[in-house]
Amino acid sequence: AAMGGSQSKRLEVASKTGVLALKEEGLTLVPEKVFTIRTLRTLDLSGNKLIKLPPQVGVLAQLTVLVVDRNRLKALPDEISKAEKLETISANNNQLTCLPNSIGSLSRLKKLTVSYNEMTQLPPMLCQCTNLQLLDLTHNALSSLPSPGFERLTGLVDVRLGYNQLTSLPSGLGSLCRLKDLDLRGNANLVGIPEDLLRDSTLQHIQVDASLLGIDGMLAEMPGRDAYLQRRKARIDKELHGKAGGGDVNFGT
Repeated sequence: AAMGGSQSKRLEVASKTGVLALKEEGLTLVPEKVFTIRTLRTLDLSGNKLIKLPPQVGVLAQLTVLVVDRNRLKALPDEISKAEKLETISANNNQLTCLPNSIGSLSRLKKLTVSYNEMTQLPPMLCQCTNLQLLDLTHNALSSLPSPGFERLTGLVDVRLGYNQLTSLPSGLGSLCRLKDLDLRGNANLVGIPEDLLRDSTLQHIQVDASLLGIDGMLAEMPGRDAYLQRRKARIDKELHGKAGGGDVNFGT
């Protein structure tokens, strides 16, 4: 892709700062010169017309943050796993049908946000990303989570699974010892929530459709519910205590 003067100036600056943002530029290809900046730590290509991310992204050995939101990507390249320092991948609002299996070797990955895509399943290898803290899969077409495997993602704090086609969650999720927030709204055929997830995990805030709520607007009677409600109450008490001086409290379900 040819580069204008301002773009090449920005690349020059990026080689010093380690940060490059080429947003809303109508790009259909990533400019080749981007991959000559081996010191790049943050690359933001959001709001373009990219159909593919070239395999050269793997040469960016210092890259920690990659943002490719609002493009036309159907896949991420296998070579993304060579950018071993990646901590954040944000690829919301694309046309991804899957994630590369190689993503499992990104041992430092903390945030993976891939909402508003077309994924029907997750690669089992994703379950090797045990440092993952935020996983946003909202508005995809997932019918299940990798099982066995998903229970190994013990770093998870915030999991967003809203608006998929999940009918059940795998067992073993009681091992999620850092989990705080789980969004399951918009999965119309979800029949229930595993007892061990409610009883044994650290979950404090779950969001579900009305079909899984009781008449009081709280989570319906189901095995493990009472242990969850105790943790939820403790969190709300703590938030109320912290916000005695005013401010919003988000109760949720």
